[in-house]
Amino acid sequence: MKLHLSLFTLILLLTTSISHADDYVWGEEFKEGDIISAGTFNQIFGTLQKLNRTPVDADLVGTWSCSSVRSYYTGMNTTGWVRTGFIDLLSNAQLTMTASSAATSLESAYSFSTSNPTPLISFNDASYASAGTYMLYRSTLFFQGLMTPSGNSATVTKHQVKIVSDDRFTLTPLSGGGNSPDMVVCDSAVAVPAAPTASTATNAQTTVNVTWTDQSSDETGFKIYRRLSTATEATQLATAVTASPYVDSTLTEGQTAYYSVSSYNANGESAKSKTVSATLDSVKPTVVSSTPTNGGSTTGVTVSINFSESIIIKCPTSPGLNGFCSDPPAIKLVGAGNTYYMGQVGSSGATLSAQPFVDGANPSYTVTIDSDYIYDLNGNKMVEDYVFTFTDN
Repeated sequence: MKLHLSLFTLILLLTTSISHADDYVWGEEFKEGDIISAGTFNQIFGTLQKLNRTPVDADLVGTWSCSSVRSYYTGMNTTGWVRTGFIDLLSNAQLTMTASSAATSLESAYSFSTSNPTPLISFNDASYASAGTYMLYRSTLFFQGLMTPSGNSATVTKHQVKIVSDDRFTLTPLSGGGNSPDMVVCDSAVAVPAAPTASTATNAQTTVNVTWTDQSSDETGFKIYRRLSTATEATQLATAVTASPYVDSTLTEGQTAYYSVSSYNANGESAKSKTVSATLDSVKPTVVSSTPTNGGSTTGVTVSINFSESIIIKCPTSPGLNGFCSDPPAIKLVGAGNTYYMGQVGSSGATLSAQPFVDGANPSYTVTIDSDYIYDLNGNKMVEDYVFTFTDN
């Protein structure tokens, strides 16, 4: 299955579904006309579903690396905190959330513990590690045990919890000031690596080369997934790939394949990159006929060139001013003292036709197709220039 998703549709879905996830970053930017596989589509909507539902205990259980921020005020303990302007910041503090034997924390409170200093509370005395129990009700976390150093072990502290992604949640105290930081951001301390981006699949005539951009520094390797045009589901093609590119040499002539790439480590596997495709094609385009024919004559004003397959005209070098290629042009028709151009960059099809001259302007013409401009739709370049002549009656 593959889905054609317009950029407008995707933006509409995201903006209507993610109202408060400003710091969530998609791993890949989709463009108008991209083909999105069912797997990628399901990843997007799985994330939207997670962001818009009420948190559950399973979202929070685990070990987290948390950063806390609070407004600076004189007299507050600064052990482990860094003062920047009018805020204090505590980075890389640990929070461990542990399940009990009960299915949910409302049935039997789950436990928590923190590093020293704790990211959840701050006193104007020595820093400390806190520990205790917690319960989750809808989007509110109830902690008991944060206030132990002050002799208030029974005090219950409330925080609003918001899921940002599979690997991140935020905590906001529901009572301002006091001993609570203004905000806590927790990232999984055992996170899977980030998904690769900018994937490409390129026909190399005897192989298809798959490339991607690595967005993480903690991956063990990459997994390559492929779906052939005759299949409905992608299968894992390779694992233990350590770097881009991956060379697929198992396709046969004319086969089209769709690829995606993920990264993995001991903690799990990332989301897949967006799907890209290529067709194995070793046949280069040629000119099969022309109108007028080579050495023939005409009394018309239209010149047509017929190729062996659909082609596209590309600049052999970077486009110049206003996007035009520099001379020589892709196709030029030369008469006595006059040069006419045919075929603009981006023109495509199995036949190129134009009216580049005025009937009767010159007695004879030479047409040159520059092979450096002519590619088939799978990236194969025409081998050599093609030249033909005709007489205008």
